[in-house]
Amino acid sequence: MKNTKGLIHVYTGKGKGKSTAALGLALRASGWGMNVCVYQFMKKGVNGANKAAKFLSATLKVVTFDQTHPSFYHKDLKKKAKNILQDKITQDLKTVKETLLLGNYDIVILDEIVNAIKEKYIEKKEILSLLDLKFRTSELILTGRGAPKWLVNKADYATEMRLVKHPYYKGIKARKGIEY
Repeated sequence: MKNTKGLIHVYTGKGKGKSTAALGLALRASGWGMNVCVYQFMKKGVNGANKAAKFLSATLKVVTFDQTHPSFYHKDLKKKAKNILQDKITQDLKTVKETLLLGNYDIVILDEIVNAIKEKYIEKKEILSLLDLKFRTSELILTGRGAPKWLVNKADYATEMRLVKHPYYKGIKARKGIEY
């Protein structure tokens, strides 16, 4: 089931649900036989999305780039960690560009890439170039907090998740299957 025109989606904001919305769209599209590729930025290790993709492997691929945010390092290692993350994101963007150029996927999701943009690991010109590279029939979804106005303006869909209440502020940590 090929789309005739691929559009750009941005899911942003401080509220929960950005990745969940993107993965829900991936599940729906996969159910219709569409090929979906999810690239997870600023995440590390095994999570529910890449585990679930094993069951839908004919139509859904999830790649976790295994990037650790510098805030998880001791203060003495943060600068080195930032440089490592910068290099890793630059390299991983090459993989994304190759995927977009090939046009083998109906939907490509760049989960948490907006965080990398906001924190200046990716320059505006790189993202604009990426958006222009997009194969014309592939939907492209970008998620993460703090989408800049220029990105929202470039998108065909822009949704902001607004934080109203979250159990984290009561001391409840992220839960398997709910937050990751």
